[in-house]
Amino acid sequence: MKIFHIISNLISSNMYVLEENNHLILIDPCIIDIRLENKTVDYIFLTHEHYDHISGVNYWKEKCEAEVVCSNICAENIESSRKNLSRYFDAFCELQTWVTVEEPIANIDYSCQADRSFEDHLTLEWQGNKIRLFECPGHSLGSICILVNNEILFSGDSLFRDYPTTTGLPGGSKKKWQERSLPLLKLLPEDIFVYPGHFNGFYIKDYQLWEESNG
Repeated sequence: MKIFHIISNLISSNMYVLEENNHLILIDPCIIDIRLENKTVDYIFLTHEHYDHISGVNYWKEKCEAEVVCSNICAENIESSRKNLSRYFDAFCELQTWVTVEEPIANIDYSCQADRSFEDHLTLEWQGNKIRLFECPGHSLGSICILVNNEILFSGDSLFRDYPTTTGLPGGSKKKWQERSLPLLKLLPEDIFVYPGHFNGFYIKDYQLWEESNG
């Protein structure tokens, strides 16, 4: 399986493209031109509902018939510009102390829809790969992580190597992060490689902030 990493122009959020046998999965899509000749986009996975991670959903739905998959809560929240924070994106960006926003950020009344959603977890077989999506609330109520073949993890904004998980945004919950999500992630093997929603990837064994979370 090939994995491609694309950095969006919305506070450097990461989009990932998984490719196997000319079939694709997009994770947290942004608006970018990717040549699709002889390729099929099967799924669009959303790690959570914030605008910088869903901005390309409608664009890609116009280009292909891929299924948009996320948690039940995320599916509800992406339909509201208030809950996905696109309506307040300038203020949202100001709260991101780890990133420098050099150009003015425009608010937008953006919404999109999921085709399939789940509660707790969902397991899919895709082109010979086992993919497990599971709820990981804390950064947002709709946050999930995506585990592929028990080898790689797409963590969205739930896990960064050098920064504690932000739980102080609307819908965030330090309590849910510490009591529900963190114990699940601690069970993962240390040799799993993490592809986060921002910044570069890392191995679980290199993560040093298990007990920390800012509010």
